[in-house]
Amino acid sequence: MNDMKEYRDRVYGGFLGKVIGVIHGANTEGWTREKIHKAFGEITEYPFRFQNFCSDDDINGPIFYMRALRDFQDRPATPETMAHTLLNYVADGHGFFWWGGYGISTEHTAYENLMNGIKAPESGSVEQNGRTVAEQIGGQIFSDCWGLLCPRDPEQAAFLAEKMSSVTHGGDGILGGKFIAACIAAAYGARSVDEILDAGLGVIDADSDYARMVRDVRHHCRGESGTWEEAFSYIEQKYGYQHYEGVCHIIPNAAVIVLSLIYGEGDFSKTINIGNMCGWDTDCNVGNLGAILGVFVGSSGIEQKWLGQVNDFICASGVLGSLNIQTVSQVADLAAEITHTLYGVEPDEIYQKVFCQKEGNYLHFEYPNSTGAIRVRSNFDVRVSNVEGKAHFGSRSLKVAALQVENGECFQLYRKTYYLPSDFDDSRYDPDFSPVVYSGDRVSVWLLIEEPSDARIQILPYIKERISGGILRLEKFEVSARVGEWQKISFEVPALDHGIVEETGLEFGCREVAPRETGNTVICYLDEWTVEQHPHTRMEFRVLPVEKWNAVHQLPAHLTYVRGIVETQEGYLKISGSSRPCEAYTGSVNWEDYVLSVGIKPERGVYHSVLFRVQGAMRGYLVSLEGGQRLVLKKRFEEESVLCDVPFAWNLQQEYEIKICAIGGRITVSVDGELLMEVVDEEPYGNGCIGFGNREGSRTAFRYYEINEEEHG
Repeated sequence: MNDMKEYRDRVYGGFLGKVIGVIHGANTEGWTREKIHKAFGEITEYPFRFQNFCSDDDINGPIFYMRALRDFQDRPATPETMAHTLLNYVADGHGFFWWGGYGISTEHTAYENLMNGIKAPESGSVEQNGRTVAEQIGGQIFSDCWGLLCPRDPEQAAFLAEKMSSVTHGGDGILGGKFIAACIAAAYGARSVDEILDAGLGVIDADSDYARMVRDVRHHCRGESGTWEEAFSYIEQKYGYQHYEGVCHIIPNAAVIVLSLIYGEGDFSKTINIGNMCGWDTDCNVGNLGAILGVFVGSSGIEQKWLGQVNDFICASGVLGSLNIQTVSQVADLAAEITHTLYGVEPDEIYQKVFCQKEGNYLHFEYPNSTGAIRVRSNFDVRVSNVEGKAHFGSRSLKVAALQVENGECFQLYRKTYYLPSDFDDSRYDPDFSPVVYSGDRVSVWLLIEEPSDARIQILPYIKERISGGILRLEKFEVSARVGEWQKISFEVPALDHGIVEETGLEFGCREVAPRETGNTVICYLDEWTVEQHPHTRMEFRVLPVEKWNAVHQLPAHLTYVRGIVETQEGYLKISGSSRPCEAYTGSVNWEDYVLSVGIKPERGVYHSVLFRVQGAMRGYLVSLEGGQRLVLKKRFEEESVLCDVPFAWNLQQEYEIKICAIGGRITVSVDGELLMEVVDEEPYGNGCIGFGNREGSRTAFRYYEINEEEHG
């Protein structure tokens, strides 16, 4: 990490390559080589296009698993900390993974094992689950992050991959994770594909089936096959699916990765195209290849034709909705922060500033080709690109070139802060979202207008609201007198009447940019798009529309859930389910000190909860009405510990207002205006979302919530 400019290029290239590879192979997954060839011939670009690519397990795994090293940075990495991370960010039975059934889907099997008391690493072991389940492909496809976190350190990458892979896999399933992680780590400094393969082989048992396969395929590709097609025929005969039981064994697909690396010859496009044309588990294989080659060539070495489909955007499907709207840059920032901590590296000026920001609230453009998922809406040609040489901070910014602009015309630059089913072509891995911007937040962006020098341009910040579909335009900002200077545009998201912020943006109104009958080019640069979170919002659940993806994937807007039945009825959000916690969440994981008020009506059963500072399904606080006669404040870390328990007689079918104030470690709880609890937690959770739920077969109705930021005092 001596050259931080090169490091940024490579770490961003690795995550970008992963996403590109998954998209490249997504819709050909499970196809044979013959079917792909018949449909597309020689593949040289994306075989399918998406308006936005929906969530995918291959992307979910790496971007959430690596959070284990941030969430447990004061503890060594173990199968136990990795298992906690899985259970914390994965919803039960939907999203994230393929939930194909116990004993069929490897991850589904391991999840149920963990939930039923079988600890990691037994949860994923051959001894517990049998070789057919334990050696499926998942250990390999989710391990990219460990290599990306460990530049030029294949041994450490393999160590981390082993800890995580063992939670869900065993045998060759673990070896595949170690191999891929080591290859990616080595790619940071490797001079050839052979060096990358050597690093992968160097961290796994030389006598294993996996290692023997790698050596055999490598030898055959180097010495006995003239083309990749001939080499694949050899692989198909010797390592094809017919030789392995289960849904998707790791060995056949690892053989495709080795073949593609060799015949791709270090070229990003050539490598991922070969990987896709081979068939089998294409999104998994090409995703791994994209990560390896993305690090090897850096993001600056990835052809432009692959970038537009991604636009720096990642849709995820974890249990917290605000973390399901991310950018590749955001993920690279988190990885860089973890790496700096892991290796004790002092950050440079760029990362010093980045690491001080709350995750996802600071869009910068210091990664080559990054765009922050900024979008354009216009009736004429507006081009957005990442450029070097102009920046408010650092050395890069986002260049916006509006071509042939006539007087009176407008265009919009905006950030999607909430997504709808209509923004996607499918419901792949079932994402649900919470907004990343709320009423009370302050948005700012630095802007430089370059051309034309005599332009008169008005900028109108605006908000698009999801429920009404309305657009709220704010105060105009005149830039005509300050052309050629960086200037800050800042605006506060106003109070929305039970609203969801779907979009924040800038509308450029062009006046006197050209003679009456000609057009002109307007060129500007954007940098440091920042959100300061100051939540002040109220939501009546009766107004929520249902986000309808398909017949089995429907949920009230802006919520996610871990399990249970979650629906709106009779003006309430109603939740019911099993003995396990049934909970829905919303809000930002970055929210710190706040007052939360919730209207709650217990309808059936003995356990009804309001949650706050929720950091996932395994971490947070909850206030519960229990047993008809108790009010209990609990802290959850996997299990729940009681912080306060007071008598409180409550009745079914009666509504109560629970008000929770959390400032630092001080927590107070009131019911219907009466203060009932005041507790100081010496080791508090300092931030998190809010939630609503129950357990033990109860049914609970929630009428509204209101949240307001509070300051220390």
